Amino acid sequence: MKHTRHCIVVFCVLTGLLGGHSQNVSDSLLSVSKESPHVKFQNHFYEALKQKALENYSKSIEELVLCRSIDSLESVVFHELGTNYFKLKQFDNAAYNFRKAIVLDTTNFWYKESLYHLYVEQNRFEEAITAVQPLLSRHPDYKQDLANLYLSAGRYDDALAVLESLDATFGVRSSRDKIRNEIYNQSGADDKRIAHLKKRLLEIPEEPTNFLNLIYAYSKLDQKKEAFETAQSFLEHHPKSHLVHVALYKFYLDAKDYDKAIASMKIVTTSTIVRPSLKVKVLNDFMRFASAFPAYESALLEVTNTVSDNTPNRSDLEWADYYYNQNAYQKAISYYKKALDFDPNNFLIIKNLALLYLEINQFETAALFTENQIELYPSQPILYLVNGTANRQLNKLEESIKYLMMGLDYIFDDKTLQLDFYRQLSSAYKQQNNIEASETFTKKAIALEQTE
Repeated sequence: MKHTRHCIVVFCVLTGLLGGHSQNVSDSLLSVSKESPHVKFQNHFYEALKQKALENYSKSIEELVLCRSIDSLESVVFHELGTNYFKLKQFDNAAYNFRKAIVLDTTNFWYKESLYHLYVEQNRFEEAITAVQPLLSRHPDYKQDLANLYLSAGRYDDALAVLESLDATFGVRSSRDKIRNEIYNQSGADDKRIAHLKKRLLEIPEEPTNFLNLIYAYSKLDQKKEAFETAQSFLEHHPKSHLVHVALYKFYLDAKDYDKAIASMKIVTTSTIVRPSLKVKVLNDFMRFASAFPAYESALLEVTNTVSDNTPNRSDLEWADYYYNQNAYQKAISYYKKALDFDPNNFLIIKNLALLYLEINQFETAALFTENQIELYPSQPILYLVNGTANRQLNKLEESIKYLMMGLDYIFDDKTLQLDFYRQLSSAYKQQNNIEASETFTKKAIALEQTE
């Protein structure tokens, strides 16, 4: 709500700003006695500005107090005092001085804006509402600020009236719609939300998002009949629209009209028009649907092969999880690798990849992958376990034992993981024909099991 817009008060040409001081003063300050009040005022004022620039606000205030003692009717002094007190968070002193400056110069816009910002900073919403009124004619952003202030003060109808006025004057803006939605959310005025969205749709039916917004609002209220009717109207008005299928596929799924649902899903997921975030949502629903109804998995696979390139990479993780749950490990690995390229610091992906390499017996890959990751994550025991297990399978027993022993040092309160380490160490020593060490770790495993 705060503004950075043109808040710089120019105090150059000081003699012009200081009113009566300049009228009887010669153009040359050399003709003025160094002891004159005018010269003293200027010296203290310039020093105050310098100290404020150095962020020595208390020192700046001291100089301004001296200015005030010389001339108690100079508005700029009070404004500067208010600014310094504001910086020091001495809000009462700041407010007093800003108000005093306004009284002395009632036409100064910047003085009024400073007082407004002060009230906003303190969340004094009613006073901010009063303070912003003289600023409204300067820029429409202040009117949007006013709507936010009404919202914060709980004056919802006043806020909506301001937003309607702005929409009528400047057209619809998403920033104002966000405020409007927050008003409806806080006030619980769902009837007003629906009425507004219906009005917006009647006024601008050529805008597809107006249909979607109304469908979403009905759906949130569990008014399925109204939502579906709106979706059908959307299709009538925009028969070639891809966006309509973002809504329709859900209704078809609920009605168990699966063929129509899949047709709509395919349109959305392969569209070059639908926003990536919406596409990802539909993809995720498609995966869950295919998991529940395996007979339709071929439709999902078809989408997988033809999905548009502009689907965001963050969906690769959902694809990877889907294929993992379907035991399609090679495909899962492919998507986990893509996801890791997109998010290289995601340890969950790293862990899943390491375990999958073991699962499909890619032991050399598992060993090399975890060795590289241990350099980045030296305190993650699962990496040592996978590495030790993979090297044992490769009959690299010294390497296996080395990594397994190292990993034990990083286990804290995880008995299941500790048991896995003991069992792998027992097996590695047994392969090495070190029966005594093998039995030692077998006994450790048995003892740990008995404590559960």
